Amino acid sequence: MYTYIVEAGINSKKYENELARIESRLIELEISGRIEKLTILKSLKEIINDALRNHSETVVLIGSDKIINDAMSTLADADVMIGIIPIGEKNTIATALGIPNGTAACDILSARITATLDLGKVNNRYFLSKLYIPSGSNVTLECDNKFQVSALTPSTIDITNFSEESNPRDGHLDVIVRPEAQKRFFGRSSYSNASVFPFKKLTIRSGSDSLPIMSDGETIIKTPATVEIVPKKLKIIVGKHRKFA
Repeated sequence: MYTYIVEAGINSKKYENELARIESRLIELEISGRIEKLTILKSLKEIINDALRNHSETVVLIGSDKIINDAMSTLADADVMIGIIPIGEKNTIATALGIPNGTAACDILSARITATLDLGKVNNRYFLSKLYIPSGSNVTLECDNKFQVSALTPSTIDITNFSEESNPRDGHLDVIVRPEAQKRFFGRSSYSNASVFPFKKLTIRSGSDSLPIMSDGETIIKTPATVEIVPKKLKIIVGKHRKFA
């Protein structure tokens, strides 16, 4: 049994025709199911929990990176397969998973090639792709209780599970520290060489000032925080042309 969940921002007239084409293709492929649309009256967590109570075997997220990351903390501990139909802007997760936009993603669902991926966890919240601290100084990173990295000057800090630099099946996360150079070009900071450190558990401290830890442009938590890898946590449908083995 399939449950399809449509991101609130996709549930609009702009995407009406595309959603109709997707629904038709799912029927053709004989993988149609219950379609739920997020509204102010229906939370993502509530819809997912209803799907699990109704014994859905596959929960499919329709939308952008945002709905995928928002769903992780609810889906991470569920015994369910996850699918993705990317629509709209910012679909970097689907691209890395080898899933094309729109109706073509329905064929990926039908082919049902699956992978088990690592998840990141920051305090009690799971994430699939990455976190970042936009800019901060006096940040200390304690890696695996073995060594510390200190960013004494303003730096951006990325924590990635998978991207061009990271593989979501290698059993560790990567922290990338990019110090900002003093010189600015056209209002933008230039960056000196980045430093990359793999880790399994990371504690982030920022002195007396709390810094935002962000995902998809939203602050989800503030420092201090602990980030760790949770290996082989997520079952997901992927495409042949994914960016990892």
